[in-house]
Amino acid sequence: MADSNADQKFLQLRQQYIQGLPQRIRQIRTAWDRLRHVSWDSKVLNYMVHAVHKLTGSGTTFRFPAITLTAGALEKRLVDVQLHLEANALERQHITDALARLEQAVDEAVASEDAAEPAATATNRPGDRGAFHIAVIEDDAEQAAQLDRGLTDLGYTVHTFADPEAYSEHARERVYQMILLDVGFPQGPLEGLAWLERLRGHVGSKVPVAIMSARTDMVARMRALQAGADVFLTKPLDMNFLARRIDQIHEATCHVRPRVLWVDDDKDLLGYYQDLLTNRGYEVDVLSQSVRLLERIEQFEPDVIVLDYQMPGCNGFELARILRQDPRYMTIPLIFVSASEDLQARHGQDSIVGNAYFQKPLDDEDFLHGLQSQIVRAQLIGARIDLLSQRHAPSGLQNQDYFINRLEQRMATLDAEGAAHPYYLIQLAIDNEEYLKARHGMRAMLNLNGRLESYVAGHSRIHGRGCNLGGGYFLLLFDVPEGQAADSALEQFHTELNRQRWSPGQGGKPVTLSMGVMHLDHARDLDHVLANVESACARALKAGSGGLEWHREEAAPGHNGLTDQIRNLIDARAFTLHFQPVMNMDNEETLSEALVRLVDDDQVVYMPHQFLPWLPSGNRSNFYELDRWVIQNAISSLVQLEGKASASQAVIVKLSSPLEDVERMQPFITNVIRGSRIKGQRRIYFAFSVPIVIKDVPRARKLFRTLQEMGCGVIIEHVTPGSNIIQMLRDVGPVDFVKLTSELGRHSEQTAELDTFIDELRSFLGTTVPIIVTGVEDARVLSRFWERGIRYFQGYFIQKPGLTMQYSAAT
Repeated sequence: MADSNADQKFLQLRQQYIQGLPQRIRQIRTAWDRLRHVSWDSKVLNYMVHAVHKLTGSGTTFRFPAITLTAGALEKRLVDVQLHLEANALERQHITDALARLEQAVDEAVASEDAAEPAATATNRPGDRGAFHIAVIEDDAEQAAQLDRGLTDLGYTVHTFADPEAYSEHARERVYQMILLDVGFPQGPLEGLAWLERLRGHVGSKVPVAIMSARTDMVARMRALQAGADVFLTKPLDMNFLARRIDQIHEATCHVRPRVLWVDDDKDLLGYYQDLLTNRGYEVDVLSQSVRLLERIEQFEPDVIVLDYQMPGCNGFELARILRQDPRYMTIPLIFVSASEDLQARHGQDSIVGNAYFQKPLDDEDFLHGLQSQIVRAQLIGARIDLLSQRHAPSGLQNQDYFINRLEQRMATLDAEGAAHPYYLIQLAIDNEEYLKARHGMRAMLNLNGRLESYVAGHSRIHGRGCNLGGGYFLLLFDVPEGQAADSALEQFHTELNRQRWSPGQGGKPVTLSMGVMHLDHARDLDHVLANVESACARALKAGSGGLEWHREEAAPGHNGLTDQIRNLIDARAFTLHFQPVMNMDNEETLSEALVRLVDDDQVVYMPHQFLPWLPSGNRSNFYELDRWVIQNAISSLVQLEGKASASQAVIVKLSSPLEDVERMQPFITNVIRGSRIKGQRRIYFAFSVPIVIKDVPRARKLFRTLQEMGCGVIIEHVTPGSNIIQMLRDVGPVDFVKLTSELGRHSEQTAELDTFIDELRSFLGTTVPIIVTGVEDARVLSRFWERGIRYFQGYFIQKPGLTMQYSAAT
């Protein structure tokens, strides 16, 4: 039925196009007669070029290739004489002949108005389920074929891949609505879960994933869910159960469609492509007047913009620059379409996502392929920006990973009097969020979430400290006013929120907000705190009508012996490594910087500033033994990675010891690297701060050369303007990366001094030595560094050691 409706719609659009052809050709003929017999007017000539150009781009689309061919020939003749003051007699005759051929092609098209249906190639459009693409990642060919047959019979479009890496390569070009993923592959017995963790952690992908495993026990199910799976399926698969779950996911996602804004002054083409894209599962808005483009972008909030290059009053590449400078729209990809053959040669400005170019008349399948590829790339870039920036917008809450990391650090700094410190963690939730979304729609709920986030972020007791968890949930750090009881302050905050009359729709009934609350102190594990405040919020939601629930515990044991406890933990070498990534925004290259923490038996985390002063010292610096421990365990973590993707991983080790102590470590470093037998393109980078290097530049130059001869990389960090860094880099010799101090990433305004400094660095380093920016406040700051050619950014979020499945039976 869907195919039949699509065919009928196309026939209507084609008939409408045919009916408009006589008027189009009359307007072109009138313009040419005026140019020949009245006066050679550049405005009339430009109009004629534009009118013919539209026929060049539309003829083949409606199955009239002769119109495209003859209009293209005429357009070329007209463009050739645009640069002349007036066409000579021979040029005029060529144009007259070309116009006659175009008129004949149009007459033949009009005569075919009552002809048979167009070729079947125009009707090959999938129905509702056919637009739902499922990726099956399974190395068992028989199992993959069975799933392919079963799901195809249900009407879904299925793509099979032998391993996760094969899927990753193809996913850059197509949007998938669901993934069925096996656990074990030849690259490793748990490669499926390891890959899923990377997918969820690095890309932030929201595509539903179903794990397929022969295991049925709770441990297997929990490990799969912890890795990021949405569904756990037991082999052999129950196809009826699988079909029901896919239908549920299909129904939930069919209302969340990529939004395409198409801008073209050819209304016939707009109608055709609006119909085509709508049938392929996109939400489409069209615009024929480019002067209203920015207004429509703000209203429609498209995921991608398709723009005719040759439109009056609109320079597409200037639009790319404007969008790149606005954090709301900086990741919107632009797709330029034009009948001009030299479009790509004219481009000057890219959006952050990059631009794509297609020549009219478009090949529908090639264009759809490119459209999906651009949307996938935009999603990847957008996810990386979320991971790199402290917050989405200056007036909003912090990103989840940044807030959780800062919360853990804040808890670690609470001293022995931490139990009395007036900080409270709140989980805030919109009551009946699922029902409200079903009634008012996802767009209305997203709007409500945005308004609520802006309000709490600007509250005097929050100061932007919190994060949006999605689905109507928020985590907030509440600061109790001095002299006010905590119960009273939090109840007042709760009442104030519910008094605002939040509503997802116009004139709708106000929603209510529920809260769970817990006091913070140092002697609590972060996971323990998050679980308890979530439980309190769940009780408040269950009570209904905007409840407030506390999680109260007995006072935590005092830390009067905190110093002795830290010393005991150091003696026991109770260190652990977490990792913070440095990402290249242009590709998937990632380096992971090793961060050391001290953890007690209760999983309470101590930050470096708490335990570094108590490191023992002997005839070497306090950091000597700790640096050795970090080197050994960072390399060990790198070696233990499994799967194809791990072959190119790199780890950054920040060394705090003086250079003379690092020289003494050289035999140790050599032995660890040789003993680890690092394979593939894996690499260790050693990071040195500017103050340490400046103390002894000759020694640094010799040390860097030795490390590089061992196959290691060198990074100079804490680089600031006015630090004579250029001279220092000349003196120490080549390095692999230069990392700017984090304060530079927090500036809301770009200064002339910083611009000059970055230009000097890039001029000296060239394009072969990347610059790393860290501490990025929001997307606006990232965009300004992007303008300066910087592509490496270090995120705030911390990655803890990966999950592992501690069983060896069949997976």
